Amino acid sequence: MRRRMLLTGGGIVLGTTLGTVPATAMGQDDSDDDEESDSIEFTGDGVTVTEEFEIDGGPTLIDGVHEGESTFEVRAVPSENGQDYSLLSHIGPFDGSTGTFVEEGTYVLYVDADGPWELTVQQPHVSEDDAENPPFSITSSGTDWIGPILFDGDTVVKAMYEAESYFRVDVVPQETENDDFVWNGRELVFDAIGPFGGVTAVHTEGVGYVTVSAVDEWTLEIE
Repeated sequence: MRRRMLLTGGGIVLGTTLGTVPATAMGQDDSDDDEESDSIEFTGDGVTVTEEFEIDGGPTLIDGVHEGESTFEVRAVPSENGQDYSLLSHIGPFDGSTGTFVEEGTYVLYVDADGPWELTVQQPHVSEDDAENPPFSITSSGTDWIGPILFDGDTVVKAMYEAESYFRVDVVPQETENDDFVWNGRELVFDAIGPFGGVTAVHTEGVGYVTVSAVDEWTLEIE
């Protein structure tokens, strides 16, 4: 798996990411680091359902690799009644990081794939002092997860994308209580197909993360 960019109070740094044969749990890593909570890895080949695991409730980062040529979809499905969450949806080979806010509970991952894959699930949780304060800009490529970022309830996000493929930007808040703009664990910022340039304000207040779903290079400015 590639290393993914995480933001800390000191700026952009490189941090270790998470990212019908039964899936194999690779083990769990216990850490006292506020920015990287316990993580668990799964590997498999094709369509499968993973072992159960616990979600504390909050931003849930998934880092994945897929070697197939067709659908690669990952959903967090509760073991009992409750909402399931779309974590990842892609066509073809994949190496990236994404995620959403997931409510507390016991879940399995439903994986729809046509080749070997690896997944790591992690729940970062930081204080406001550890989050990056805008303004800053970042240029990257493909699907990625950026954060933690300190939003003020009126943070402006500008985006530029020049490819002909899909381009979507969401904010994943660390807390969702009384947030009317969060659906399926995310606040939608941009959703486009083809070349795009735009600017908007987001409603998230406090610590949050940005997820970008894309194929080619993009630029974000967060102010």
